[in-house]
Amino acid sequence: MSERPETLQQPETKAVHHMRFTGSAGEYFGIWIVNILLSILTLGVYSAWAKVRNQQYFYGHTRLDGQGFEYLATPVQILIGRLIAVALIVLWTILNTALPVLALAFLMIFSLATPWLAVRNLRFDAMVSRYRNVRFNFVGSYGDAYLNMLVKPMAVYFGLSVVMVLAIVLGVALGPVVGVVIGVLLAAALAVVGYAFIASSVASYVLNNYRYGSKVFSATIEYRQYLKIGAIGAGIFFGLLLVIGLLGASGLGAVYAVFKDAEAHTKPDAAAGLAVIGFYLAFFAAGIFTSTVVRVLVRNYLFSRVKIDGELQLGSHFTVGGYLGLVVTNLLLVIFTLGLASAVAKVRYARYLAEGTSVAGDLALVAVQDHDQQVDVAVADEVASAFDVQIGAF
Repeated sequence: MSERPETLQQPETKAVHHMRFTGSAGEYFGIWIVNILLSILTLGVYSAWAKVRNQQYFYGHTRLDGQGFEYLATPVQILIGRLIAVALIVLWTILNTALPVLALAFLMIFSLATPWLAVRNLRFDAMVSRYRNVRFNFVGSYGDAYLNMLVKPMAVYFGLSVVMVLAIVLGVALGPVVGVVIGVLLAAALAVVGYAFIASSVASYVLNNYRYGSKVFSATIEYRQYLKIGAIGAGIFFGLLLVIGLLGASGLGAVYAVFKDAEAHTKPDAAAGLAVIGFYLAFFAAGIFTSTVVRVLVRNYLFSRVKIDGELQLGSHFTVGGYLGLVVTNLLLVIFTLGLASAVAKVRYARYLAEGTSVAGDLALVAVQDHDQQVDVAVADEVASAFDVQIGAF
């Protein structure tokens, strides 16, 4: 008798759950305009309630496997943190005007406190976020935060300073042109290496210290991948600058002719001014395009590395063209409507963010126990926002 061939087992495929955003621009516009009017009428006091309403709307309409997220912070928590942030801004403004030396000392102290603020901010934002009655958490230590957010960046800045000194020495020995060229090349190379070193360290620290209830986030972040992304970003940016420079150089003759012929006109020709404006717009566009490419590459890479307790796999599906189109159209919407389309822009961004995010795995089989830690007031969250401290891995 012939033996029956063995049935080949197909590899197990995990169900992929794509996030959805169910909010609408028209619905959110009503919330947004009322928040602005009440914040103005109450001299900013209502802004804490406005922030909670905004967050609750976007969290609630961001849905995964049919269920929305929850934002648990209270307006009083936000208000206390915001009042402290405003007090610090007023203090710095007074010191900067009357006592510049003390203002400098204030900034130094604030810089030293930035890692502490980062941990408190990440912890607060995580603990006021809930999905399926289970809260998130951040358990990173202050020591690791200072290592990754202060010590390592200072080492990179020191390296850049050494390169600048080396460029000056080479400029004296070999001539200013050679010194500048070598200095720029060395600085660009060290900037890419430094970016990869710092960004990969911060991303690894942040992602590996998130928790979803009792479930642990884990991510193996590779330095060389960040190095690759940094090199791509630098290549694109300097390549675009080269193109802009060549186009600008080709137009120098026309600009020179305009200035030379200016005496023949009763009014100065606007061509020179337009040329300068065009250069700055091109430079701005190069920056937007480069930052878009880097953000998309970083986000897609990081999400592909994140697992939750080894059971769930995060995914990001951003495209450069899609994200760039979103950024540009949102910017134009806000500019040409004098800010009135800000609500529309926020909803469009939230929808793209949700639709570009997925979770692979069986969510129904994941048993999660909530943690019992309590959240404090939003001091670090509001102070970080007030002083534009950018925190996070993505």
